Amino acid sequence: MTSMIPTSRYKPVVRIGNWFEDICLEQEKVQAFKSLRDSGQLLVEKTRRLFDNFHKPIELEAPKENVYFGAIVQLMPMKMHICEEHVRAKPALSVIINERVVRHSQNINEECEITIAPSVTPCVRNSFRIVSGDEKDRTNEVIKYGQQFRLECVESQDDVLLLYSAPKSADLKSMIYTTFDSRKWGEINLPLGLCRKSSCGPGKEIPSAFTKWFCRHIEPKKRFESHGAPVPSNTALVMTHVPTNKNLAAENVVVQTLFGPEFLVSVQNYKDIYNRERWQNIWMICNGQNEGTRPTQ
Repeated sequence: MTSMIPTSRYKPVVRIGNWFEDICLEQEKVQAFKSLRDSGQLLVEKTRRLFDNFHKPIELEAPKENVYFGAIVQLMPMKMHICEEHVRAKPALSVIINERVVRHSQNINEECEITIAPSVTPCVRNSFRIVSGDEKDRTNEVIKYGQQFRLECVESQDDVLLLYSAPKSADLKSMIYTTFDSRKWGEINLPLGLCRKSSCGPGKEIPSAFTKWFCRHIEPKKRFESHGAPVPSNTALVMTHVPTNKNLAAENVVVQTLFGPEFLVSVQNYKDIYNRERWQNIWMICNGQNEGTRPTQ
């Protein structure tokens, strides 16, 4: 009985041609892989280069009693509501890069985001340089309570990157793009970002005031008399954003990043019933000393 199912028969020449085509495709894949490897365009090599650039060691300012302009420091929250037994390093304000940016950049740029990450050793991603907020060179001058300053990333040289935040627009949207956000009473907190110095100023995209900060005493009753006094290093204080009058805040929200689990950071006020800042708003400027004065919670 003749089968009604049609059968396709191929000559040996056709089969050899198909096999040869598969071999050529595999060879093209190998050649493309070698080309990407030789030019350093493989994602694994970009990731390795990223970690090398972000974890480049940085030497902090020599331990001093006060904080000075031009010093390279770390910004550390005085207390985080986490289990300290499982924390091997103190957390510090850090720069991260998300997955969508890794493919075209492995250095710190304006598309990076800000978090709080464990700081084993000072490096490029968790160290900042304090500069004057009035465009004057005040290197080696003591920073005083109420005096405005800026925070620069230590890696950038020509067109430096500045830490900034921005108030919300009329439609309650922020001009800073972030992968994650934190909330207070259902409202999204103000995020932090990085901007080029050439992109901020009169007539630019970002007003220069958005990059300015100042320090306040931890005790509200002592702020009037301490205004103008030198800012001590490794001591509890409050960092306030100039245009929004809101404080730098450590959020107890864990997110997964390329560098592991880290905490969110925002610009928001957290106060108790006595109008004193809570643990989220209490920071210290670390200049290399191991221990700071811990506030009473």
